[in-house]
Amino acid sequence: MVSRKTGTLVLACAVLVIACVIVTSMLLATKPSIIQINDGTFKILELPYTYTKNDAYVLVIGSAVGGMMLSYILTMLFATGKSEIKEMITIEKPVEIPVPHTAIAEQVKGALLIEAVLTALEGDEKKLVKEIADHGGEMLQNELVLSLNFSKAKVSRMVTDLEKRGLVVKKQYGLTNKVALADKLRGEKNEK
Repeated sequence: MVSRKTGTLVLACAVLVIACVIVTSMLLATKPSIIQINDGTFKILELPYTYTKNDAYVLVIGSAVGGMMLSYILTMLFATGKSEIKEMITIEKPVEIPVPHTAIAEQVKGALLIEAVLTALEGDEKKLVKEIADHGGEMLQNELVLSLNFSKAKVSRMVTDLEKRGLVVKKQYGLTNKVALADKLRGEKNEK
């Protein structure tokens, strides 16, 4: 994540570049020329470019904005210390929350068990268990039907078969069922 100072500095640099491009393109405008023909010979006469009132406004405003951005950038770079510049350049790291080792071990054990079960399963059953695991270990049965694009009957048969094998647990939830991975797959201990 980029710090706020870095973001404003990058924005100021972008505005400075745009202002410089506009002013430079106005100043380097091609001069109008006239071809003068006398007795079979011709001369190309370049006329001095005259700026209109609008051109003058664009040049003044562009120069003023560019100057302000340049002074802001220089102030930011020289006013901040080396450590702050280094902080502006480096990417902020997310805060790590310490978790007790037992919880991590159980999560790893649960993840390894799920991977082992997925390796043992094949086809549509594997898709169903993976879908439940990807959604935090539990899903509504009608959500499974929608996300897997299977018929209601097929999902119901598969859930019943997996429940008989002890891989999932099905609980009534309103007009549908909540299907969850078995506690042993989720790395949780039975509290019975």
